[in-house]
Amino acid sequence: MANNLLLWILGPSLLLAAAVFLLRATSQRFRRRTAVLARALRGMAAGDFAPPEPALFHGDLGDVARALAEASAGLSTTFQRLTSERDFSAAVLTSMTEGVAVVDGRERILFANHAFAEAVGVADECRGLPLLEVVRHSSLIEAVRSALASAEMVRAEVEFGTVRPRTFAFTAAPVTADAAGGGVSGAVLVLHDVTEIRRLERVRRDFVANVSHELRTPLTTIQGFAETLLGGALDDPKARRKFLEIIRDHAARLGRLTDDLLKLSAIEGGSMTFRMEPVHVSQLIGHCVEAVSLKAEARGLEIIQDSAADTLPQVRGDSLRLEEVLKNLLENAIQYTPSPGSIRITAALDGENAVLCVEDTGIGIPSTDQQRIFERFYRVDVARSREAGGTGLGLAIAKHIVEAHEGRLWVESELGKGSRFYVALPLWHAEPEPAAQPAAPRSAA
Repeated sequence: MANNLLLWILGPSLLLAAAVFLLRATSQRFRRRTAVLARALRGMAAGDFAPPEPALFHGDLGDVARALAEASAGLSTTFQRLTSERDFSAAVLTSMTEGVAVVDGRERILFANHAFAEAVGVADECRGLPLLEVVRHSSLIEAVRSALASAEMVRAEVEFGTVRPRTFAFTAAPVTADAAGGGVSGAVLVLHDVTEIRRLERVRRDFVANVSHELRTPLTTIQGFAETLLGGALDDPKARRKFLEIIRDHAARLGRLTDDLLKLSAIEGGSMTFRMEPVHVSQLIGHCVEAVSLKAEARGLEIIQDSAADTLPQVRGDSLRLEEVLKNLLENAIQYTPSPGSIRITAALDGENAVLCVEDTGIGIPSTDQQRIFERFYRVDVARSREAGGTGLGLAIAKHIVEAHEGRLWVESELGKGSRFYVALPLWHAEPEPAAQPAAPRSAA
C-alpha cells in the first residue's frame, strides 16, 4: 500500500522532469540550428553565400535549410555575374579615350576615368568630390544641371586650356531612378576630344580660301590682258608682245600651282610612291648645284660646295624626290639673297643621319615666322615671292617629302644675317640577303 502511494506521488514528478528535460534538449537543439540558419543569413548579407548543411536539419527546419541553400546558390551566381559585369564596365570606361564621369543628383562625382581627369586638368582622384570643385568651366556645369533638372540630353562644345587649348564635344545625359522613367538620380558626362577635327576643318577652310586667292590673281591678270588685246592692243606690236609674255608667265604660274597642289595632295593622301635606294650625298648635291648654277650666276651669287660630302656614307631615299627638296632650298636661297652674296652647302654625319645644310647670306627670316614657313601658302615676303612666280607650297612639299623619308627639316635664321636650312636623312643600311635554302632531296627513281 505504501509503495503504491509512493509511486503515485513520484510518478508524475518523474514524468514532469523527463518532459522538462526533453523539452529543454529539444529547445537547445532548435536554438543551435536556428543559430546556424541565422549565421548563414548574416553571412549572405555580408556577401558570404556558403549555405548551411541541409543534412543537419529535419522536418520544417530541413525545408527552410534547403530553401536557404537554393537561395544562397542563386544569390551567389547573381552576385558573381553582377561583379563580373561591374568589373568589365569599369575596365571599359577606364580604358576609353573619351572622358567619362558619373554624377549623382547632388552633383557629386561617383565615377571618373583617367581621360576625364586629364581633360579637366585634375591629377588626383576626384571621386566623391563636388563637380564644381573639379570642373571650373561654367558651360559644362550648366549642362549637367540642365540634364538633372529637365531629364533631357544636353550637347555642346567646350574648350580647356590656354597655352595649348583643346576642344571637346560633350554630352550630359540624365540617369533615371527606374526603368519606368522615375525621377533623375544622376547624369553621365562624356567628353570627346575634337581638337584635331576642328584644326583640320580650319586648315581646310584656309586651304580653300588660299587656293581661291592664289588662282584669282593670275586668272584676273590673264583675263585683263586678253581683253586689252581684243580691245585694240593687237595692232600695237610692242604692246602685243609684252601683253602676251605677261599672259604666258601667269599661265605658267597657274600650271606650277596646279602641279604643286596635285603633288601635295598625293603626298598627304599617301598615294605618292617613293623608290628607296642608296643615294650618294655628293652626287645629290652636285646635281642640284648644277641645276641652279645659271640662275645663281645671273643674280651675282656664288655657290660653295663642301667637299666633305664625298666621304659621307650613302643615305636611304628616293634620289629624284630628294633632289626636288634640295633644289627648292637652293632656289629659295637664291631668291632671298641679295647680290653680292654666297650660298654654302655642307654635309656632316650626326649619328645614324646625314645632315645637309643650305646656308645663305640673305635677308633672313623673322623669329615669329620661322615655325610657319613650312605651312601651305605661308610667305614671309608675299610680294617678292609672287614676283618670282612662287606658289607658296614648295617648303610644305619639301617637309612632307623629308618626313616620308623618316627624316627632319628645320630652319635657323637671324633677320638680316641669312638663314640655314637643315635636312637630316637616315643612312642606308643594306638589308641582309636571305639565307640560301637547302635543296630538297631527290626522290629515288
